[in-house]
Amino acid sequence: MIGPQVVKTTIRPNDGPMSPAAQQGTLALIGLIAAQEDPAVLASQQFDVVQIVSLLLQTAGRFHEGEARLESITGALLSGATWIAHHHGLVFEMPQDPRPVGH
Repeated sequence: MIGPQVVKTTIRPNDGPMSPAAQQGTLALIGLIAAQEDPAVLASQQFDVVQIVSLLLQTAGRFHEGEARLESITGALLSGATWIAHHHGLVFEMPQDPRPVGH
């Protein structure tokens, strides 16, 4: 039989504590969305729903087949987060450096 294959996945809101490096990466991506200056962020805001869903599903399909590069996966996730934030009025504040000034 030719047709769609079953893709196994799990969707969980939290897989446990993040490493410090992952936390910094998350803050950097939030900063990109908040600044609204990055060309990819600005382009993602203008996608229609079909474009953003297609991007995310195509990236998931490529990932499942081992064909997706890390940059394309990160880009698709950033695009999806940007689109959701933009179209649902979510406002991100620029992350603040937790170090005191002068240190």
